[in-house]
Amino acid sequence: MLTSDMFQGETVHILGGGPSMADFDCSVLRLDPVIAVNNAGLDIFPDADILFVMDSRWFNWNRDRVGENHSGIRVTRQFQAPTNWQLPWPVTEVEHDKFGDFSESLDRLAGTHGGAMALNLAALTGAETIILHGFDMRPGNYHTDHKTPSQDHLYQDSFIPSLEGMAPHLARMGVKVGNATPGSALKCFPSTEQAA
Repeated sequence: MLTSDMFQGETVHILGGGPSMADFDCSVLRLDPVIAVNNAGLDIFPDADILFVMDSRWFNWNRDRVGENHSGIRVTRQFQAPTNWQLPWPVTEVEHDKFGDFSESLDRLAGTHGGAMALNLAALTGAETIILHGFDMRPGNYHTDHKTPSQDHLYQDSFIPSLEGMAPHLARMGVKVGNATPGSALKCFPSTEQAA
């Protein structure tokens, strides 16, 4: 169950799916809470506290792997008739605020992609510091399993602006965000060295 204090005052790591995750060292996560987006919650860190998936169809595409590899909270945005999933484990649904820069409700998350919605979620669960991994914001992923890969132009036209729109809201909340992604095209959050 998602609560506004579940990660109160903690450092939360968000694992995205950019190419830089191919050589990711999980030891940097220590004992901190982790939100993994899509396949990162299966391939890289199955012990993630939260597995966040924007496209809820992903759960059907990966139903066998999720059941075997992830036991944390599973969260997705509302999509199509969830009663048709017939999944053997629970999934928490949240509404999608498609047009807002930031949501202040755990039941409704803003963002144009899974990484942005996961960032909104981390802030609303009480994180004091958020560290981004795999937020390359360039075409490509660390894996080739995407059923619906993103069009190349979306990184500059939609994905980066969505995160940039969240930055001032996070700053006002006093949430520090560091980007630990090598060579990231996302510049609105300082590198982890600068954020320390």
